[in-house]
Amino acid sequence: MEVNLTLFVVALLSAIGAVSIALVRQVLFYSRRAQLLRQKERNRELHRKQEELKENYRQAQERVRQAEVDRKAMANQLAEAKRRVQQAEQDNYVIVHELGEPAGGRQLFQSTMTLASSFTIGQTLVKDCKLRNVRHLVEIWADNADDAAKMLRATFSADAGFSPSRPIPPPAGIMAAE
Repeated sequence: MEVNLTLFVVALLSAIGAVSIALVRQVLFYSRRAQLLRQKERNRELHRKQEELKENYRQAQERVRQAEVDRKAMANQLAEAKRRVQQAEQDNYVIVHELGEPAGGRQLFQSTMTLASSFTIGQTLVKDCKLRNVRHLVEIWADNADDAAKMLRATFSADAGFSPSRPIPPPAGIMAAE
């Protein structure tokens, strides 16, 4: 019986060992499985974050592209505004006032005129208008310079706010305004 008892103890220990090995294998299997599930979940989370970052990047790129388009549009608008300002500064408007008729032996005389801050046209008092900053040229058809000066003073008097220069013959080659 002793042999049987030894054999029994050895069989019992072997069974305990086999069950322990099986339990260890099961624990390792389930821990690996849990670790794989955690890795898969982590991968899904990382893919979700990657997609979110890609979308944020695309949106940022679109904003940068739109900002560049807006910047170019503003630069074009600024250039156009500068061009218009420069053109307005270069535009030289001249208002030509004509007195008398080119008949008989009359000559053409010219006078430049400035306007005061307020001047009177007929019964109307005009205060500080845009016409002050424009060049005024008076063309007078008269027999001589004295007659031209009299017509000029009668039509555009200093009392009304006009300040004409002395009438002189125009430079050679300049024609009267049509």
